[in-house]
Amino acid sequence: MVRLEGLQHRFGQQKILQGINLEVHRGECVVLYGANGSGKSTLLALLSTRLTIRVGHYFLDDIDVNRYGDMARDRLLFVGHHTHLYGHLTPVENLLFFADLRGLDLSESRLRQAIDAVGLSRSADKPVQWFSAGMRKRLALARMLLAEPLLLLLDEPYSALDAQGVGWLNAMLNRYLESGGAVIMASHDPERVAALPHRPHHLARGQLSSMALPGESEPC
Repeated sequence: MVRLEGLQHRFGQQKILQGINLEVHRGECVVLYGANGSGKSTLLALLSTRLTIRVGHYFLDDIDVNRYGDMARDRLLFVGHHTHLYGHLTPVENLLFFADLRGLDLSESRLRQAIDAVGLSRSADKPVQWFSAGMRKRLALARMLLAEPLLLLLDEPYSALDAQGVGWLNAMLNRYLESGGAVIMASHDPERVAALPHRPHHLARGQLSSMALPGESEPC
């Protein structure tokens, strides 16, 4: 469903990504590991169309994203470090605004179902500005339940989540994968990711290479 061919990116004279090739199929989760500054967030920004691809090709559900970015954006959802929530709005109002941007015609009861699913029903009518970082992360991820994207892009999704939140997130992602969605995430938490079926990859010096799961031998 996702195919990257020779993806490159640079900031000025500094090369960040050099010839990234990757395929991700429905129901698969690919986890990107690497040191800070290795290019994980840059790669996710390219896949989310927040950055423009200058060199290489990116296909999502047979759509050439280089040419038809608008069509691709309707099929993916990116959740990064910044939740992009409006503090003066309640969870219901934030999700309603998101639904309007995506062209989703959803009832208030459907929005409240999503809020309840992420454990925020008691705070559904309170301004988000009073929420903890973990609560904000949960609300940002509730957008996934509304948009039902083909591809979910996550940048450090476990940050700010307590043990209960981590368990909830992994359960939600497992259901999403079972439904045929695909996930590409950047993470520094292999122990938390271990609850998900996934393919680990390491990003270093602009190159992406597959890694062995714990208990497996390194690929030749």
